[in-house]
Amino acid sequence: MEMLNTEMLRMMRDPLGAPLHPTLIQVLLVATFVLHIFFVTLALGAASFALWAFLRGNEWQRRLARVAARLAPNAVGLGVVTGIAPLLFVQTIYDPLWYAANTLTGFWSTLFIFVVMGGYSMAYLFYLKGSPQGRLLWASGLSIALILLAGWIMHVLANTQLYPEYWREWYAPNLEPDTRGVVFHAYNLPRVAFLLLVSSVLSLGVTLMLFAWYFRQRDDADYEYLTQVGNLGKRLALVSAPLLWITGIAWSFTQGIQFGLHIVMALAFTFIALLIREGFRHLDPLTGGVRALGFWLLSLLGIGVIRETIRATSVARYGYRVADYPFVWDWASVLVFALTTVVGVAVIAYLVLVLYDSGKGEVRPWAEKLGRVSIGMLGAWLALFILLGVRLYL
Repeated sequence: MEMLNTEMLRMMRDPLGAPLHPTLIQVLLVATFVLHIFFVTLALGAASFALWAFLRGNEWQRRLARVAARLAPNAVGLGVVTGIAPLLFVQTIYDPLWYAANTLTGFWSTLFIFVVMGGYSMAYLFYLKGSPQGRLLWASGLSIALILLAGWIMHVLANTQLYPEYWREWYAPNLEPDTRGVVFHAYNLPRVAFLLLVSSVLSLGVTLMLFAWYFRQRDDADYEYLTQVGNLGKRLALVSAPLLWITGIAWSFTQGIQFGLHIVMALAFTFIALLIREGFRHLDPLTGGVRALGFWLLSLLGIGVIRETIRATSVARYGYRVADYPFVWDWASVLVFALTTVVGVAVIAYLVLVLYDSGKGEVRPWAEKLGRVSIGMLGAWLALFILLGVRLYL
């Protein structure tokens, strides 16, 4: 049976191979996952806080809730955009796993995009029309439910990839093919709690500290309000650290133990929890926002490495190793990817710079020049993209 699984995985790979070295793609997969999971958990945390504060919060918390309601749809959008890259990287070097999981859970993977659209729409509706008096609170609750459902679907897809030995049984129980794709075949509740629920509290806490750090620089800063916001963010992070450790240990000794990684995972999660606990404990709520973000992104990078290690170990049992994935340097694809990255980074850098400066009341002079350059690069990239399409069509 093991030899059959090995041959199955080998035969399901893309015969053309990857367009660049697969190890590099694996590194990019982990790096881009960090941004994706940060924005997804931030969306969930912001929407949840806005709902709670409008229901039970005091005056300053309701004031902050209006900011959180505005943040939620933006974070959902950023989560979608930053999720494209790791998804494409998974499809490139783990294509047998990804397409098998989508086939086995086809109904939910097809529904996923509509669930995300619904979650975004409800979050945006609540931002536009919701109020502390209870107007459209149901929209915020529905948005949270849909975001959680989207996270659950992706969790099941990721976990289904880890067990090739069960794919045939799941597809044809009792030798009868089941093509509905409605069954959730593999899931791990501690992993969900760790990656979605606890992490959403931490992402929100870090962002609240960033909020306090940023707006304290304004001449009209409300220091009492900002101190309250910063203190809340710090408390959320400190409370989340032990919860992160508990759910991480539970994940280690449920799924991790199946692949012989429980000790390594338990030690890694202990270190991450201590890093957050001790790192945040000494931060000033008003001035420590940037360092708080650094601590959390570093922790998410470690979590991304652990997550990737589980996936690589699960298929290494059958001789499937990313480093052995066939590849042929496709310089045209690499060039388009590199140009897209440069243009995207330039446009995003301009937008971030303008947003950062405008909140302080003054935009630095050279930002305008960067804007013209980035827009010009975007126009050139679009022209190149269209020309390539026409050339390939002809």
